[in-house]
Amino acid sequence: MVQRQINWSLIDRVRTKNPIVLNLANLVTIDKVADAVSAVGASPIMSVEPTEADEMVTLADALSINLGTINEHQATQIRTVLRAATPLKPLVLDPVAVSAIPSRLEFAHSLLNDFHFDVIRGNASEIAALVEADNTSHGIDAGKVPNQVQIAKTCARRYHSIVVLTGETDIITDGQVIYENPFSAEMLTMNVGSGDMLSSIIAAFLGITSNTWDACIVATVLVSAAGVLANRYSVGLGSWQVQFFDQLSIMDTKALLEFFEESEEDYLD
Repeated sequence: MVQRQINWSLIDRVRTKNPIVLNLANLVTIDKVADAVSAVGASPIMSVEPTEADEMVTLADALSINLGTINEHQATQIRTVLRAATPLKPLVLDPVAVSAIPSRLEFAHSLLNDFHFDVIRGNASEIAALVEADNTSHGIDAGKVPNQVQIAKTCARRYHSIVVLTGETDIITDGQVIYENPFSAEMLTMNVGSGDMLSSIIAAFLGITSNTWDACIVATVLVSAAGVLANRYSVGLGSWQVQFFDQLSIMDTKALLEFFEESEEDYLD
């Protein structure tokens, strides 16, 4: 794993700057996403009306595009919003279930061909599908995908984006440099919407810095650390979700660095 010096103080800057994130959301998880964005100190907009595109993009500091419940209406809205946003605002694409449904993959490819996304966030199966790599998918969740680092790097180079491939070990890459997230919380994989929340939290961080690399790493580590801490105070998925949002809402740079210091490894090297 190659590492760079990371600006962990971005956590505090999000809370100070209160960036506005326009989410074209997965309707299954829309409330969780809005709460997660709010918990880290940003302000979510969850618009569903294409005629509002220009006004909403003007208000927003960053955008998160999620294909989780894509339909004809939302496809029109996504393209309308992207035309208004490009190249002015940072963009995150969450290509939900593109590995399982060919029409979604076709739509995702059309977006990637027509617009530039600063970040692509998906599980291993989804990222593999974007680069036509062999993989095994189970529903919308990642199957056993080999060569995940190489797949992530290939995707990043092809689309000139930073790729955040989430799973047992989260991989972040710009196509050359690799960062592997040292934290993992099992409940994050069981909680519906964890990836959706992360994609929009990444957008929140993009709203306050031009350093896309740091934004992706800090957002990803923040979510994982909150998940690990939530494990300590919960007995099951229900109480874990409450604790997870609590940890997201109280975590600042100082608390995260203290969490690092508790571990046996020095994650800041």
